[in-house]
Amino acid sequence: MTISLTPRRSRSAFTLLELLVVIGIIATLASLLFPVTGKVMDSLHKTKCANNLRQVGMLIRTAANDNDNTYPTIENDPKDPIHEPNTGTKIWTLPELVTHYGAQVDVLKCPADESAKLHFAKDSPKGSSYFAAKGSSFEWFPFFEGENVNAPRIVTPMGARNLPPSRVRLLMDYAENGEAPHNRTATGSMMQTAFADGSVRAVTLTKQ
Repeated sequence: MTISLTPRRSRSAFTLLELLVVIGIIATLASLLFPVTGKVMDSLHKTKCANNLRQVGMLIRTAANDNDNTYPTIENDPKDPIHEPNTGTKIWTLPELVTHYGAQVDVLKCPADESAKLHFAKDSPKGSSYFAAKGSSFEWFPFFEGENVNAPRIVTPMGARNLPPSRVRLLMDYAENGEAPHNRTATGSMMQTAFADGSVRAVTLTKQ
């Protein structure tokens, strides 16, 4: 029996063409995966924001219970106040209110706000989030301050009229010029909104 001493030829390494084919396949799979991942992340952001808004709404209801059952007075941006000082009324900021009633400031943070990095004001650095600049991803709707939580009224040129709690907006995603953190498109975007009945629903904005 003859034994060959010639070593068996090992398989050569990837050729350049094979390597390019593998890279192309990976790139194609990644391009298919990224939109799905983006949708999943957006859905998670919406859920987290909705839960946070719901918690803040409950804290505001607690503050109202301590305020003769009327909605508190809240200043969204102390640097640009809309309330007159020294009126004898307690003026909160949202961070002050939530921490006073036992929550962490992070309850005011929306992940979509942090990731979207909206450019929302001329005097703010481009890429700032609302939470970083204003202390909250959410904006208080001041039209019902001082109104009874069980029978809130809205004042119009035709006079005051009661609104059902399901139509009373208390808090919402910060949004300017029709641009909000969720589902931004060329024609508008979706804004998470907390209502007085405890629900959180989406409101579609239209670009101005």
